[in-house]
Amino acid sequence: MSSRRKLAITSGIAIGLIVVGILVHDGRPLVLSLPFLLYSAALLFLEEPSASLSLRIERRLDVSRIEEGEEIRVILSVENHGKAIPTVGLSDRLPAEATVSDGEKTYLGPLAEGGRITLRYTMHVGRGGYTLPGVDVTTYRRLALSPTRTFIACEDHSLVLPRAERLEEIEIRPRRTRAYAGIVRSNRGGSGLDFFGCRAYTTGDELRRINWRVYARRGELVVNEYEQERIADVSVLLDARERVNTHVGEEESFTYAVRAAASVASLFLKQGNNVGLLIYGDYLNWTFPGYGKKQREKILDSLAHAKTSDKEIFEDLRFVPTRLFPPQSQLILVSPLAGEDDVEVLGILRARGYEIILIVPDLLPLELEGLPPDEERDLARRIITLRRNLLLSTLSGIGVRVIDWDVTEPLSYPISWRLSRRGRRLG
Repeated sequence: MSSRRKLAITSGIAIGLIVVGILVHDGRPLVLSLPFLLYSAALLFLEEPSASLSLRIERRLDVSRIEEGEEIRVILSVENHGKAIPTVGLSDRLPAEATVSDGEKTYLGPLAEGGRITLRYTMHVGRGGYTLPGVDVTTYRRLALSPTRTFIACEDHSLVLPRAERLEEIEIRPRRTRAYAGIVRSNRGGSGLDFFGCRAYTTGDELRRINWRVYARRGELVVNEYEQERIADVSVLLDARERVNTHVGEEESFTYAVRAAASVASLFLKQGNNVGLLIYGDYLNWTFPGYGKKQREKILDSLAHAKTSDKEIFEDLRFVPTRLFPPQSQLILVSPLAGEDDVEVLGILRARGYEIILIVPDLLPLELEGLPPDEERDLARRIITLRRNLLLSTLSGIGVRVIDWDVTEPLSYPISWRLSRRGRRLG
């Protein structure tokens, strides 16, 4: 409220009380008018005229892109280019999900003319994109009926990416590969490392590939062929339907599903494959397939903003747009599954020639961790486990490679045991 307005209000109240006292011939209204008269006089002679704020605000983030679990260090500088402020309150406005783990994001005290205030703090936020919009400024002046509150915009943005676990190897065998050299075995003879078969010698074949043992036995020239290794088309599907998302306290299966999708996408991109991402839930969030580090950034950016949804049109996996996936390519589905209907859809995809790897995050061990033994709880666990095992064994029977992931352990454990060449040899 401006000084002129406060002076007009208090003076009007004082004059009104004086007039009432005179009209009713009563001294009590006259006595009541004295505080308002004194306050009006103080406003006239003691209070400094209010001036508009002239603050220069600068915020610096040490990083704008981080992974889950990391923290952002923030330096906020406020410089006064106007008149001195006897008391000022500063508060950096943060997203609702953010918490301050170290330092202070607020200040209350004087700010001299040309003075500078610097706040340093550490902010912790979960996965997602966030905006720091600006600073709330509250000024307190002498004789003020109320403080003056102002918001000064100063936008900065940060992105918290899902934590991608480092995986060593996932062996895939899609029916169709691309023409470029890679590490995916293509079921075609040619140059490679693993023996594929023999064929008759033709003019132009390298002499070092001739199988001399066969020539010694049969007198025929044949050459050894090795399985060609190419790059493959890999599509990662993240199931973001709210109906399949389970919660244990503050933990939810979708958080682990996002991390699994980030981990497998990072591995296949590192191997040189053509990788795309489909987030199926809120809407069809499709990241067009690509290669290399830029593609990894695009996929992680999409996963950082991923969230679950209960839209009715996406309640069923039947509406997955298979036209987005190259024919006979490799699909990686990360989903807790809803039930038999999802099993049927995966069977249809297998019949169409897709190779499928299913990663199923299991929060049940996390929920039971640390709980005392209980007969009813044990019975419920056995029923849930039996139903789960029935679904997963049905999928395994139709050729889906299933990873049942106990989220209390790293994803690399079941991956290396079930999907790597070394794990298959040991098994």
